[in-house]
Amino acid sequence: MKQAFTLLIFFFCLLPSFCFLGASEPQPVLDKLDSLEKTISNLSFRILALEKRIITLEERLFLEMTMPNRHIESTPKSLEQSGNDFSFGGVTYETQYNGTVFKGQITNNTNNDFQYSLFKITVYKKDGSVASSNDFYILNLDGHSTRTFEAKIHDATKEEFEKYLIEFTKGS
Repeated sequence: MKQAFTLLIFFFCLLPSFCFLGASEPQPVLDKLDSLEKTISNLSFRILALEKRIITLEERLFLEMTMPNRHIESTPKSLEQSGNDFSFGGVTYETQYNGTVFKGQITNNTNNDFQYSLFKITVYKKDGSVASSNDFYILNLDGHSTRTFEAKIHDATKEEFEKYLIEFTKGS
């Protein structure tokens, strides 16, 4: 009975899949595997972006319940940008719990459309050493468009740093 079942699986499942994948020639199979690898990589990037958004929302809800009257500070003294590809405006920051939340707008000055774009924000102490850094994502940042962003730096309050840098890491 096992042999018959195994034979049926081979004829109805495996054999057609080998034929449809082009198993007689290795190059089409490799091309399809490469395509699947790119798709899986893109999906993992999306999952990571969604995970970070969920964590940010959870933190925001927690902070709103524990500290309902928060005050947003004015624009920081020093703002650095990553080249001419992206510009940042209206950036404010505030200490929340044991970190700092940056809010502002980011403009894509390129002709490229990004479904998912990854940025890194780094804060520096007065002596020039890195106080902390964190990654944040912007979804659907089309060429020559502006989107709002919110990024949190953990374990660095506004009193502990003098300047910060926002850099584009990658996008797809």
